[in-house]
Amino acid sequence: MSPIETYDGASVVFTFGGFSVGVWVCFVLAVALFVGFLARVVQHENRAYAAMAAHEPVEAGPPVEAEPAT
Repeated sequence: MSPIETYDGASVVFTFGGFSVGVWVCFVLAVALFVGFLARVVQHENRAYAAMAAHEPVEAGPPVEAEPAT
């Protein structure tokens, strides 16, 4: 009942096969996002430690454990 009568000459097309452009674009994007995430974490932690050392609140809002009251 298949509309295909023969598979002679059939080939395979890999859109994201090994070492293709799509794989490299996804890999580079993933690495860039991870590095950006780590850089943002380091920035936040540096600001948080500086604020705690200066006895200031780290972020706006109600104080939480180990933060001074505003």
